[in-house]
Amino acid sequence: MDNQEKNKDILAQERTVLAAERTFSAWIRTALSAMAGGLAILRLIVFKTDLHRIVGHIIGETLIVWGCMIIMLSSIDYKIMRDRLVTQNYKSSQMGLIMIIAPLLIVSILLIWITLP
Repeated sequence: MDNQEKNKDILAQERTVLAAERTFSAWIRTALSAMAGGLAILRLIVFKTDLHRIVGHIIGETLIVWGCMIIMLSSIDYKIMRDRLVTQNYKSSQMGLIMIIAPLLIVSILLIWITLP
């Protein structure tokens, strides 16, 4: 393989890794939006009846738990995809992934704990 073909392969691999990172970022945004929506339902809406309060708590808690699950599953999926794609030519930081995921999971768990009735 000549040098030009090698460079094309490296660039194609980098584009694929960057696409995986964009997808991961979109999942994280979705999770944060779900958790923010759940928190808004639980804390910002004033319910008029007990039935509305119960339904609101179910919906709010479900959104927060769903956001937490999205963070965990998308992280696992991204790690698997990254390990498959990354070679000697393109390294990706394991510490960067941990620095993103750990605080998000801690905040998610705290949100669930704080919002429980």
